[in-house]
Amino acid sequence: MISRVEMAETQTGKNIEKRSDKDDILGVYTEIFSAKTSIEGQDGGVVTAMLVYGLSEDMFDVVVVVQHKKGTGANIIVSKKLDEVHAARGTKYVKMGTASKLKHLVGQGKKRIAVVCTPCQATAARKIEQALKREEPDLKVTVIGLFCFEAFNYEKLKTETRRLLGVDLDEAEKVQVRKGNFIVHSMGKAYSCSIGDLANAIEAGCSVCGDFSARFADISVGSVGSRNGYSTVIVRSEAGSQLLQGLTFDRETVDKEEILRLCRVKKKRAEKTAFLRGIQGKSE
Repeated sequence: MISRVEMAETQTGKNIEKRSDKDDILGVYTEIFSAKTSIEGQDGGVVTAMLVYGLSEDMFDVVVVVQHKKGTGANIIVSKKLDEVHAARGTKYVKMGTASKLKHLVGQGKKRIAVVCTPCQATAARKIEQALKREEPDLKVTVIGLFCFEAFNYEKLKTETRRLLGVDLDEAEKVQVRKGNFIVHSMGKAYSCSIGDLANAIEAGCSVCGDFSARFADISVGSVGSRNGYSTVIVRSEAGSQLLQGLTFDRETVDKEEILRLCRVKKKRAEKTAFLRGIQGKSE
């Protein structure tokens, strides 16, 4: 495991600012708030706005994002084109190996890379970054982490949403997870079911992940803790803070306890899974 100090050093190239908070549940952060930009996105459009700003200000050589693709759920896009970044807006609740692109991009001479990813991929990105920095000390990976309780197998999710909601996920305009409900917007209507009803479509590996808020990111974004139409933003490093400096957005306070509650639930689930697997391993 990467220690908290190693995480801070990886994020910024030096220890995190002295004014940062160190929460055992939420991780290292300098500020937390709710935001809404003028960009239409999953909630407040914050992630897309940060990527557009970073590319416009030549902060990144390239960005790695996940784009919805009809028929296969999603695919990884590596780009520096603003129109492709805009096209990739919105959360995709499927597992994608975004961090695996880093080595290939560095091999192409890319030194300033932004990656949008889930907590497990944020952890992988930091480990890969640490290894690559031995040969490329100027490498700077900016990680934008997304809140994630669990990801889905897309084909299984399609089957379950068709069975439960009678909708074709490939035709959906937008998909959301809010307050324990999975919501599909299709043909001008919203259809929803409990996340618990989709248990058969959840990726098996998610049960061993205890990170909800993407603790290893430079900046974490999600909907939990904010009202509808706004995004919760957790700034964890100087690199994360720099992404916000050129943005104009409405700012509100967040329900921090709601975020902490899900962080604890996911952590306990991972600990329980590890314990049960340990018992099973001893009995075999």
